[in-house]
Amino acid sequence: MRRYDPVIDERLDATDLVMLDLKQINDDIHEILVGVSNHRTLDFARYLQKRGKRTWIRYVVVPGYSDDDDSVHRLGEFTKDMSNIEKIELLPYHELGKHKWIAMGEEYKLESVKPPTKETMERVKNILAGYGHNVMY
Repeated sequence: MRRYDPVIDERLDATDLVMLDLKQINDDIHEILVGVSNHRTLDFARYLQKRGKRTWIRYVVVPGYSDDDDSVHRLGEFTKDMSNIEKIELLPYHELGKHKWIAMGEEYKLESVKPPTKETMERVKNILAGYGHNVMY
């Protein structure tokens, strides 16, 4: 988190469950994929752990960006001791939002990316399950 704001705690006190998207642990790849650093998101994940706030992690499996073993192991290492994480939900990449980029006149950087195979999803699931997580897709 950039800075502490008591409003964050007020909102978290009224929140039963946080669904947090962690797109990529490697900041360089995260910036390519999303356009911004992941530091604030990772800091927030740590804060949720400190607060003991129930959390579901959502991880988009994007071939060539977040499906390699190193990326998945980094996620497993980052989250393995976070007892507040109830599950990791794997979301297979799809092109359903592509039209939004085009409508905004923006370049769709994932033009050549295809959805991950079932084998890829199973491999990612098995790696994360090895860190003791409840993983589903």
